This record gives sequence, structure tokens and C-alpha cells, in this order.
Amino acid sequence: MKKLYTLILLVFVVMLANAQDSLIVKGIIRDNNDKALTAVTVSLIKATDSSLVKLALTTPDGRYEFRGVKAGSYHILASFVGFGQLYSPVFHLSDNTELAALKMEPQARSLAGVTVQAKRPMVEAKLDKMVVNVDASPSNASNNVLELLEKSPGISVDRDGNISLKGKQGVTVLLDGKQTYLSGQELADLLKSMSASQLDQIEIMTQPSAKYDAAGNSGIINLRTKKTKAMGFNGSISVAYIQGNYPKSPNSFNFNLRKGKVNFFSSGGYTFWQSDSKQYLNRKFSNATIASEFDQNGWQKNTSKSYNLRLGVDYSVSAKTTIGFMVNGMTNRVKGSNRSEGDFYSNGVNIPDSNIYATNNRKNTFKNFTGNINFRHQLNKNGREITADLDYVKYSSELDQFTNNQMIYPSDPVSQYLLRAILPTEIDIYTVKADYTHPLSKEAKFEAGVKTSLVKTDNNAPYETWDAAQNKWVDDVRKDHFAYDEQISAVYLNFNKQVKKWGFQTGLRGEHTHSTGKQVLAGKSISRNYFQVFPTAYISYSLNDKNQFGLNYGRRITRPNYQDMNPFQKFLDLYTFNQGNPYLTPQFTHNIELSHIFAGKLNTSINYTSTTDIINDIIKQNDETKVIYQTKENVASSRNVGITVNYNAPLLKWWTISLFANGYNNMYKGLVNNVMLKKEIFGYFFNMNNQFKFAKTWGAEVSGFYQSRFLYTSMFIIEPMGVISFGASKQILKNKGTLKLSINDAFLLQRSNVDIRHGNINMRVENSWDNRRVGLTFTYRFSKGQAVQQRKQSGSSQDEQRRIGGGN
Repeated sequence: MKKLYTLILLVFVVMLANAQDSLIVKGIIRDNNDKALTAVTVSLIKATDSSLVKLALTTPDGRYEFRGVKAGSYHILASFVGFGQLYSPVFHLSDNTELAALKMEPQARSLAGVTVQAKRPMVEAKLDKMVVNVDASPSNASNNVLELLEKSPGISVDRDGNISLKGKQGVTVLLDGKQTYLSGQELADLLKSMSASQLDQIEIMTQPSAKYDAAGNSGIINLRTKKTKAMGFNGSISVAYIQGNYPKSPNSFNFNLRKGKVNFFSSGGYTFWQSDSKQYLNRKFSNATIASEFDQNGWQKNTSKSYNLRLGVDYSVSAKTTIGFMVNGMTNRVKGSNRSEGDFYSNGVNIPDSNIYATNNRKNTFKNFTGNINFRHQLNKNGREITADLDYVKYSSELDQFTNNQMIYPSDPVSQYLLRAILPTEIDIYTVKADYTHPLSKEAKFEAGVKTSLVKTDNNAPYETWDAAQNKWVDDVRKDHFAYDEQISAVYLNFNKQVKKWGFQTGLRGEHTHSTGKQVLAGKSISRNYFQVFPTAYISYSLNDKNQFGLNYGRRITRPNYQDMNPFQKFLDLYTFNQGNPYLTPQFTHNIELSHIFAGKLNTSINYTSTTDIINDIIKQNDETKVIYQTKENVASSRNVGITVNYNAPLLKWWTISLFANGYNNMYKGLVNNVMLKKEIFGYFFNMNNQFKFAKTWGAEVSGFYQSRFLYTSMFIIEPMGVISFGASKQILKNKGTLKLSINDAFLLQRSNVDIRHGNINMRVENSWDNRRVGLTFTYRFSKGQAVQQRKQSGSSQDEQRRIGGGN
């Protein structure tokens, strides 16, 4: 890299020596929909002393031109009513130059209490991320956040709520730049409890910089909630009713009061959600030939009531210093019942030789509290600043479970097995971080930071079984107690520089991890102590105003989720359960991605990912006892090669389309259950969204996705699935209110069917659920005041919360 900078500098000096005294600078100004902007005031400004050199106005095709300019360093300032101001990067003029197009973002403004804001596109493709604007789609209003993610480009969600990005598992989910500290079923429950109307944007980053935690195999999804940027009292309220097999109602609000040096903000929601699902399982047990078979049908119904609330305040101590406080709280209460019946068949006989009937009743209360103190101080006007965050996060859950299993044999009496437990889990997380930003010039910046986190978890499983002989409840063999402590300390350096049309960024992050897990009852202890470095590198090139290229590389880590290391058995019936693994170790990934953006509309990328020591979901089976269970182990390595194409643009004045396609090849290779495994499969994912605008106040939408047959971890092959949904919207109450009608999965196409074939495992699972729904949402907005910029907040929580949950 040093040689490259030296070569560029020498070429630059030679060009300066031969520069002309009278040069031409020209370019074009567009909006974020790639439309030319007319009559924009364009200023040519000296970079050395910020003095004005020339002024111009853009022509009807958005172009501007300056003639008779001397060689030197300049930047462009574009100013336009409704769009504010936009500065270009500094450029060094030594020859006639046509600059890359400048794209101006519209500003929100308030007139007589009515908010007027330019319509944003559904999807914005950028070199470092993809942005989904939630309110641009009418059908989003009646979705919860997990369903919204499933509709987003490149994202897929399986039946258990596990999230994949571009065909790769291991996604980190942030909420307003802060870790959710959850994964698996717990993360799914949190996202289901939030209404999509609470979100403003979804940011999808497949290659985060060194500033972010190194966790996450396939990248980061950042969920940005709505924040009002106006003085005075502003906000919105959204209420919805949805009817599927059962009723549902996600509701939310957000308020903002900004006055003087104080900004108070609040958001929250209440969601009632009732749904059911059906499951069919077929298992074959054999050595060389089929010896027996187990058919099982199950039905589940869940009712959940969830509340979430966020309160925060920012106080400007001075023009350079701001301090903020924020608290988040969430409670989710789920009541569920699962019934199943299974038949065992032997040697191909059609008459079952035994049956099992199982009921599983449970009540689960999940609570979360997050407290944050954040600080920002500007050291000078050039952008030098220090930010700091201190977080405390508390998660607690209590699962009250009662299971009744009845085994029926033709010649024997009924055998009954009863199991009960109240399973508490407590997780405390303390994190602190500090970041320093130092602009070295107009086109170069240096960043550095430190972070440390401390996590303490305590899980108790006092299982009891009914002893008929003693006529009382006694301790079950599944009884256990697991405690886990972990400390991660990190430091990072990041540098970026713009050299004419080239952009360079490089970063290095180091993370030290020390952890201890204890099985209290068994008297076992497991300790880990390791240090790893995670480099990142980015190169971008603007060929012209329509073509931008990017190349990036990064190394990442995925640590085991806290609950996945918990050795408890999550009991479904006598023959089916889930169990954690305290011996899991991290997996490591290398990502390389080459991307191209054409005219701001067409984004194409090619990626290569290599992962070792993969934390896989695997199935273990005992052919004699017929018991089968799911767990996680570090088995296999994987390779993913894919190409992604995203197109977002208006086809006609009344029709805007967003298309996303991802084709990829996944290969897993390793030793699973002491049997060599090598599976390779080509998959593809297609997502489309059509927006239609009728008159000034009517809109409609047709959206959907199709996922081909694909390989999930090393063993699970999931059959194709798809969805087609419809939506319509109407602005009312002088554009302060919006009515939205949505029909989700109108043709009931989405199913999850899974085949597992490996070693002695021969299993098929078929899932269906309450997915076809009709929803009606009303949103009311109020705003009064002048638009101002609200400071960006990101807490010290970057990796830990994602790992609380386990698989389902």
C-alpha cells in the first residue's frame, strides 16, 4: 500500500508541473432518484482557504461548468431549496476535469404544521451497504420486524427465526447501532414483538469496517427506528388489526420533544399475536435396510403479548459537548400448547406396533432492560471528536413447562411419563467503549477505539418427573445448573483516504476473549483464552458519474451463542429434544466482495466466503432407542461463492420496481457423527417489489420472493418456498394520516419442508403455519417545527446480545 501511495504522489507531482493556467471543471447534480436538478447553485471553493472562486447554476439537464480555473485544490458546494447543502470531496485540478455526479438528499420541512417530505426509494444501493426504506412499501405496515426482514433483499428467515444473508448464516442484528445481544428463538421473539411501523430503515452491511465488532459470519443488519428531527413536539401513532387463522394486532408510537438544549424522545409498542402451526415428521431407523419407521403429526398454538418502551434524552452541555441517557425495556409473555401423536412401524408393516401421545404446555416470560449513557465532545471544527458509551443490559426469562407423554402398546397397559420444571435464566452484560475520530485532511481520516465487555449468565434446570411408586415428584436425570462468564476486550485502528477517483480504507481490530463455563451439578469446568486479529480493506473507484467499483476484504468471527453452550435438554417428547453443547469453539470466516454500481440503479456484486470450524446444527440418532435430538458442534468447513444483482428505479411515472436476485453455490465438507460429509448445492433467491402510484393520495404494491432448494448448515436441505403479497395505501386527513391494507401470502405458498440424509439419519420434516393474513393499519403523524440534525448514537453494545439466544 505504501508503494502505491508513493507512485500516485509521483504521478501527481508530474501532472502539477505541467498544469495549465486556464482549466475547465464540469459535472452534474442529481437527486437520490437519479433525476437531474435544475437551477442548483454551485460554488467552486478553494480547499486551502475556503474562499469562493466561481458561481454557476445547473442547466435543465443538471449540468454545470466552470472555465478559466487555475490549477489547485478545490471542492464543490451545491445548494438548492428543499435539499440543503452538499459538499464534494476535495479534488486536485491539474487538467480539464469532469467530476463524478453529486447526489443531493431531500430535506424534510414543515409548513403550518404539515410535514412535507420527498418520497424515498424502496431500496438504495451503496458501495458499503444496502438501505431499505420501510415506509416506502404499504404492505410493510402490518408486518412485524421479523417478517419485514424476510421481505428485504438478500435476507431469508427459516421457520425457527434464524436469519441468513445472501445464502450465508451468521448475521449480527443491531438496533440503532446497538447489539440486540440475542440470537435464535429469543431474537425471533424480540423481532416478532416489534411492529414494522416502528422502523425507518434497514441497513444491510455484508462487510463492516474495523470499527464494528468482528462478530458475524455474513455481516450486519442494522435496524434504525424512527427519529424525529424537528424542533417542538412531533411524532406518530400506528394501530393495526390483522386476521389470519387467529387475530393479531401490532401497535406502536414514537414521540419527540426538542427545545433549546434538550431533546427528549420516546417510542414503544404493544403487540398481541396469536397463531398456530402444524408439523409432520417421518423418521426411518436402519442399519443396512429399513428396520422401523416413526410417523408423527403435531399441532401448536401460541398466544403472545409483548410490550416495548424506549425513553431517552440528549442534553447539549455546550456547542461542542453533548451527553445522553437512554433506557429500553421489553416484556414478552407467551402461552403455548403443543400436541402430537406418533406411530411406530416395524419391517414395513402398515399396522403400528406402538403409539405415543404427547402434550407440552408452557408459559414463557421474557424481560429485557437496557440502560445507556453516551457522551460526545468535538475537539475542533475540523471534525476531531471523542465519543463514549456505557451500557448495562439485563435479560431474564422463566419457562414454566409441563409435559405429558403416554406410550401405548397393543399387549401392555399404558405407560405414562410426566415431566415438569420452571427454568429460570439470568444474563447480565456490562459494556464500555470509546471512539476517537481525527480528520487528517479534507480527504483523509483516522479512527481508533477501545471496547470491553463482561457477560455473566446463570441457567437453572430443576427438572422433576412423577414417580408413581412413591406418589410424588422426584428429581429427573435432566436436572442441571450451568453458569458462564466471558470478558472480551477489543482495540481497533481505521484509516481512509480519497485520492481523486480512488478511495482507500484499511482497518485492523484485535479482540481478546477469556471465558469460563461451569456445570455446577456435574462439577465440570471449561475455560477458553485466546486473542485474534481481524483485518479489513476497501478500495473504491469512480470511473465516471455512472460507474462505481468497489473491492473489499474482511476476516470475521462467530462465537457460540450463550444458550447454545447451555447443556440443558429442551424437551419435546420422549423421543425428541434439543440440547446445548458447552464445548463449542468460535468459527472464523474470510469474506471477499467485488461490487459495481451503475447510475445509482443497478448494483452487482460477486462474493467469496470461506469458513472453518463451523458451528453446525446437527442431528444425532440412536437406532435402538429411537431417540433423536438436535445439537450444535464444530464440524465441517464451508465455501460460498455467489453473485448478487439489485435493480431499483422507476419504470414509468406511476410504477417503481425493485428487483433483487442472488445465485450462490454452497459447499460443506467435514466429519459429522463420525461419518464423512461433503454436500454441495446451487441455490438462488429472488425478491421483487412493485410500487404503483395513483393520483396524489393512492398507492399500491405487489411484492414477493422465491427461494430455491438450499442447504442450511451441513445437514438440512430445505425445499423451495415463496410468497406473493399485495398492499394498498390512501393518504387522508390532509396527508397527516395513512390507511394501509395488506394481504400477506395471498396464495398460501410459503411452507418449510426439510430433508436430512446423512449416515444413519433419514428424516423429513414438513412445516406449515398461519401465514396468509389480511391487515389494516392506520398511522397518524403530527409535526411542528424546523428541521434540524439529530446526532447519531451508537452504544458500546456491539456483539454480546446477539449471542444470548439458542436455536429452537
